Amino acid sequence: MQLINWSGAIIGPGSEWFWAFAQFIVVVVSLFGIYRQLRSQGAANAVQRIEALEGQWTSPRMTYQRLDLAVHLRTHPPDLEGYFKARPILDFITNLENLWKQGYLGLGEIHDNFGTNVQAWVAVTRHVVDLRRGTITGPAPYDFEALVRELRAADRKVGSELPVGPEALSRLLDYAISSSTADLRQEAARQSGLLPAVPGADVPA
Repeated sequence: MQLINWSGAIIGPGSEWFWAFAQFIVVVVSLFGIYRQLRSQGAANAVQRIEALEGQWTSPRMTYQRLDLAVHLRTHPPDLEGYFKARPILDFITNLENLWKQGYLGLGEIHDNFGTNVQAWVAVTRHVVDLRRGTITGPAPYDFEALVRELRAADRKVGSELPVGPEALSRLLDYAISSSTADLRQEAARQSGLLPAVPGADVPA
């Protein structure tokens, strides 16, 4: 049996194959490390974007604007005042759509974090947006048809599609009013410094 002279194969003539292979392994390992680093960084950036958007959506200012809009839409026929009250919410949805189209947010991220809100607010503001479209020329403002279509397709995949037809608009507005009111009352209580407590229970000093 012929023995292989590994010493000669590694450092002697004809050892180029070994060093080329070794260099290839180093490059593969380095690229894998870079890939994992970029993927981790991308995940962290995605989390930061979601947190920033969530913070904007749940801020007291935006919550008040949603309450103000929902009350107006519930108590008035479609008018331009309702449209102008709707613009902060519609601008937020526009930002989501732009981030999706530009590849910074995946549809799944929007669906999981904002899908219901997007569909609901697009539905309840449709009449005031249509009214505004009738007074201007040029591109139609706030056209979210593509985004809503994709979100509803994602809903169907999980077997839970939000009712957004004309018969559901009053319920959607009532829910928006009650939830926004509760959120603002909770924020007001938090700012007051009073801690929630069971009536009659001893409160630690």
